Amino acid sequence: MLMIPNFGSLSNVMNPTPTDTHEFVKLLTGHQASLRAFIVALMPGSPDVQDVLQDTNVILWEKMADYTPGTSFKNWSFTIARFMVKAQYRSNKRYLSPMLNEDIIHAISERWYNRQPEATQLRQAALEKCVKGLKTSEQDIIEACYSHGSNLEKYSTIIGRSANSLRVSLFRIRNKLKDCVEIRIAQEGGKA
Repeated sequence: MLMIPNFGSLSNVMNPTPTDTHEFVKLLTGHQASLRAFIVALMPGSPDVQDVLQDTNVILWEKMADYTPGTSFKNWSFTIARFMVKAQYRSNKRYLSPMLNEDIIHAISERWYNRQPEATQLRQAALEKCVKGLKTSEQDIIEACYSHGSNLEKYSTIIGRSANSLRVSLFRIRNKLKDCVEIRIAQEGGKA
């Protein structure tokens, strides 16, 4: 079971007004794609990404009154997400890579904190187009790797290929997607 970090008591915080709540919901929903992408970056290959995102959203909602309008919602929400990822790693050590230590988590976080929302949205749109351009078999491998509750080992037994050959294919597909995204962004004159 995931132990949610204690971010303090809400009992001393004033209740937000309906206007505050409406604005907060707009911020929260507007940042869902980048928040999920940030969590994926901190938990590559983990089937727990969606759970961590949901737990992060719960904490963000509970801490709504602590957010100061006009400050960076992205940085505030990413900080909470970072703590939730660390809590998930502590409670479920099977997906903690020895290479993903605190310094690396911090470096990834800093890069995401400085990324502009427009760049993230541009990259996401480019990625979606690039995935649609993949062969059906390549899309299936991506789906098997990144869908909730799936993994390459299960998928390899279903299609009769070794997990190692699927990892090699996935590596090639990721490179193809990376190149495709960079080309699309360059063509659209965007900066990512």
